[in-house]
Parts: sequence; C-alpha cells; structure tokens
Amino acid sequence: MKLQLLLTILFLISFTSLSAQNFQFGAEAGPNLSGATVKDPGGDPKGSPLPGFQIGGFAEYALSAPSLSIGARLLFSYEGYDVNIYDTKASIHVSFLKIPINLIYNAGKGPGTWFFGLGPYFNPGLGGHYVSQGNKVSIQFGNNANSDQLKRVDIGVDLMAGYRITDNILLRAAFDFGLINYLTPGSTMDASAHSLSLGITAGYLFGGK
Repeated sequence: MKLQLLLTILFLISFTSLSAQNFQFGAEAGPNLSGATVKDPGGDPKGSPLPGFQIGGFAEYALSAPSLSIGARLLFSYEGYDVNIYDTKASIHVSFLKIPINLIYNAGKGPGTWFFGLGPYFNPGLGGHYVSQGNKVSIQFGNNANSDQLKRVDIGVDLMAGYRITDNILLRAAFDFGLINYLTPGSTMDASAHSLSLGITAGYLFGGK
C-alpha cells in the first residue's frame, strides 16, 4: 500500500505543478479484456480473456513541439482470465491501479481528430482471487515464494489510440503487454507469465478545448 500511495502522490504532483495553460484533465471509464501469455516446461497452459472494467482519470500536458504532449492515466482496473492448468480449469480475477504514461502525437486539434500514444505502464496489484474446482482462493502479492503468487507491480508497454468526438468527449483504445514475468520467483517452478490487456474507454475532458 505504501508503494501505491507514493505512485499516486507522484502522479498528482507531476501534473499539478505544470503550467495550467498547457494542462488538461478528465475522467474516463469503459470495458476491458485481459489475459496472459504463459510458458511452462510441463506444457503451456491454455486460456481465454474475461471481460472486466476500468475507471479513473487522465491528464495531458502540451509540449513545445508541435502536436506532441505527455499524458498519464490513473485507473482502477478489474481484469480476468480463464485458464486451464494441467487439465484443471481456473478463473482468475485481479484488480490493479493502472498507471500508463505516454508520449502522445495529436494529428489535429478539436473535434474529429485522432491521437496516438506510446509509453510505459506500472500496475501495482490491489487484490485478486482465483476459483478452481469450486474453491475460491485469494491471490497474494509480493516476493515470498511460499505465500505469494504475483509480484507487487507489473511493468510493460502501453500502446494507445483515440478519437476526439467533440471538444469534451473522446474515445480511447489501449493495448498493454507486460515486459516482466509477473509470477513471484520460485512460486511456480520454471513457469513465466506476461500480462495482456485491451481496454476501451469513453472520456470527458473538463474545461473543453
């Protein structure tokens, strides 16, 4: 929880300290589909994405270079994955505090224009569980191979594209893929997992243009 609080504070300080003239912010929400690529010497598990949702806010700061800006999002993201491990089915649900930070290219200004972004994301885990054979088990985050299943923070790359419908309303799609093995070292022998997520949100920009 200390890490989550620190990341939140840094996010707020970074943007509230910038020039208000070049600063925009808003709120967004929408569905997501998520899963993972899993490798296991004993046989790669098969899975399928489960629907979830995400909700939160975003901020953007215009740079001096034409059409470029820096944007960050702070989202609560509820994600799921159905997986078959050694012929045993399990439904996994995990909640993250999702923090993508993008360099954004704006193809134009105002309604009817596209924008595209690329950058890293940091996803501290908030909680989760899996259900297998009728049993519900809580997921623990950390680096203890005896008690934890997932690392505290997942890190990867965020690819984003959006469309401004009006001065205040926008649509955004973002695809995230993990760069690190987010399974706790030693908890699953030699298996590895990298997260995948596709989210679509509708956003409202406060203040307009």
